[in-house]
Amino acid sequence: MKKLHVIMLTLLMLLVGVVSISAKEKEKFTPLPCVLTLNDGSKVSGYLVNFKKARVMASVYGQNIYNIQTLFIAPTPTGKETKYEADDAKELELTKDGKQIKYLSLYACKIFSMPKSLKKTNHKYFWEQTYEGKEVLGFMSPTVDYSSSGSTFYIEESIAFSYCLKSDDVVVTYYVPETGIRISAKKTLLSCFERFPKMDEYLQSDAFSLKDMKKHPLDLLRVLERKLK
Repeated sequence: MKKLHVIMLTLLMLLVGVVSISAKEKEKFTPLPCVLTLNDGSKVSGYLVNFKKARVMASVYGQNIYNIQTLFIAPTPTGKETKYEADDAKELELTKDGKQIKYLSLYACKIFSMPKSLKKTNHKYFWEQTYEGKEVLGFMSPTVDYSSSGSTFYIEESIAFSYCLKSDDVVVTYYVPETGIRISAKKTLLSCFERFPKMDEYLQSDAFSLKDMKKHPLDLLRVLERKLK
């Protein structure tokens, strides 16, 4: 795993502390102050005392990313918990070490569909928001890739990058770091922004560098902001 990916994964783990879904780590999970905004606009304040993650297939990558889907919130760190699904809510705000972490409840692109169609999954997921522009939102999600070579089994952890417009309710995952060379990497990226003609022109121009994009994936969303004007 590249050094950049290690740094980003470590940062995400420190911010949220909920990347792992193992039973052992759940036992160590410290309740976090939270505010959940429900679909009707009402708010639930309390503590996130437990959670469940769901595996989401990044439609054009064929890899799994993991987002929180089920929350257990209690009025106090040791109080009686109430279960909430992402389908019930608009957003979630957590407070960890004095920092606010925001999640939006949105759909993923349906598997085997093209991003431009924005076909929805059957259920929503909580996406950690890591970028906000005037019209574009960016998200980061943990991803795990499994592979083998002979008798050796490999597990690669990394961070996937996704986006949507503020007017969308469907998130498009546009970059999933992978080891080795992905033959159709640029073609895959083009499909993720196909509904924006000016982005298509940019991605096929000499101004775009796939190598640089892999180093700073969120910068691509800043470009999208400019192309939408």
